[in-house]
Amino acid sequence: MRRFVLIAGALFLTLSVPGVVHADGAGTYLASFLDSDGGARQLGFGGAFTGLADDALCVYYNVAGLKFVEGSEIHIDTSAWDGGLSYQHLAYGFRHSTLPGIFGISWVVLQMSPYAELTEYYDPDSEFGVGTLPNVDGGDMAFGGSYCWDFGDGLSVAGTVKWYHLAMAEAFCEGLAFDAGVLWETRFRNLRLGASVMNLGPSNRWANTGSDSNIGETFPLPRSFRAGASMRVYDIVTHRLTLAVDYKYPPEGDHRVMAGGEYTFNKGKVFAFGRAGYRVGYDEGGLTLGLGLKFPTSSEADARIDYSWEDMENIPDIHRVGLAFLF
Repeated sequence: MRRFVLIAGALFLTLSVPGVVHADGAGTYLASFLDSDGGARQLGFGGAFTGLADDALCVYYNVAGLKFVEGSEIHIDTSAWDGGLSYQHLAYGFRHSTLPGIFGISWVVLQMSPYAELTEYYDPDSEFGVGTLPNVDGGDMAFGGSYCWDFGDGLSVAGTVKWYHLAMAEAFCEGLAFDAGVLWETRFRNLRLGASVMNLGPSNRWANTGSDSNIGETFPLPRSFRAGASMRVYDIVTHRLTLAVDYKYPPEGDHRVMAGGEYTFNKGKVFAFGRAGYRVGYDEGGLTLGLGLKFPTSSEADARIDYSWEDMENIPDIHRVGLAFLF
């Protein structure tokens, strides 16, 4: 039965790709921030996390990884981008004392610095007869709830329902999106195989745009497919090396590959991490590097600090900082 569920889940995710992920071209889909990768740790080794998925930030890659949450985990991640943009990713994974399964809560925010916008009102001092509206605010956010079923024998299946809200000046858009994932941990050297489909949902349109009807063009969500694998290739008492690789089919239709590794050294209850990765198929970005430190905060709790750097080639590099509490 469990093998049947695994095969059925993998077939569902794989065969869904042609129907749910279509290449409409860059900029022709809605809520593109939902397609962003999160996590300073994860981006430290290139974002190849679909097959590894071993902490609560798996909700942004493969929600089936919630099976590895032992008690409770809170992860907070922030990054600054060129043009006054910043991302914040939050994930909370936990087990309930009486309810079966593993639960997750996620929140992602895209913030924009205020900007000036050309408007249609008449301005006699303007060469073009139009004016500008200063300090226009904009930003996007999404809140999600996840549930993971652990079937045993290394197999888990999970799903996420998330509500998103987009805002630009007085205009807004909101709706629902869905994720699904499957993860299988084999008995061979901790080899894990995972796959997920992200941001399923109906097309949507902006409202309160100034039009009398408020009926405009609809845009699809940034639906994507991910598949990945990871393996612990070296593991002794104080040293560990894990390698991971991901394939992503994004809404633009460009094939993307992410690969990287995480080296772990521990002395007692203190763990130090070194990470490196590379991303292929992105307009910007290639090499990524990261560091991390995990240490106890009490007899039953730990904290982890993570940092990553990503080479963006033609735009300023991206620096991410993450903080995690495990208890």
